[in-house]
Amino acid sequence: MTRFPLAAMGNGLALILVLLSLGTMVYFGYQFYVEPKPDIANVFTGAGAVLAASVSALVAFRSVAIVEESQRPYPYPYIDVKSRQGLSLIKIKNAGGSAAHRVYLEWDGGVPSIRQGPQNEAQPIHFAGNAEHAIAVLMPGDEQATMLGVHHWVAQQIKANKNELKGKVVFRDAKGKVFRLPFFVDTSFYEWALADETELLKSQHALTKVPDMLEKMSESLAEISKALAQ
Repeated sequence: MTRFPLAAMGNGLALILVLLSLGTMVYFGYQFYVEPKPDIANVFTGAGAVLAASVSALVAFRSVAIVEESQRPYPYPYIDVKSRQGLSLIKIKNAGGSAAHRVYLEWDGGVPSIRQGPQNEAQPIHFAGNAEHAIAVLMPGDEQATMLGVHHWVAQQIKANKNELKGKVVFRDAKGKVFRLPFFVDTSFYEWALADETELLKSQHALTKVPDMLEKMSESLAEISKALAQ
């Protein structure tokens, strides 16, 4: 049995009331124009009140529908070139407002081979590549990732790949309803954008070397002090 969201049903009923009351107003407005009578005027006024209430209900149900839409899970894959210095990752992030369960990708044209192997060979992306390798759950804002390879190697494989990186992301909501949403992975940034748009990763890497440098400076100062003491 198909279940319709409450907001969608209310939206439909309110729209029907708007059309009925509008039609009633047009009909009795014409009747009052032809033969002005108090009873016809009362019906026309009542239809106008119903129309105003229906429009208000339509707006309210539309607002509820927008809220419901924002609370749905929305997992989406993309390529990340900023989180790891010199490396490209493929990630699936849940940008929705509720948990997504059993998340996996159905690639158009088959799973693409753009993952760098140990011998620089191209390997297929098995990350969430089918129902068997599905991600169990992604909470709102959470993401999972796997490495593809170094930037220039991945860019070459994507250029050589004849198929676009698109397909459908399959997942379930908390009620177990299955969704299949189309996705498209943008790779145009490999052609025109900087791989590392900021120096943050390099700065973080440099900061990890500070303790070793301080330790060496401390050892050098200790040796100098020892030499002066002699």
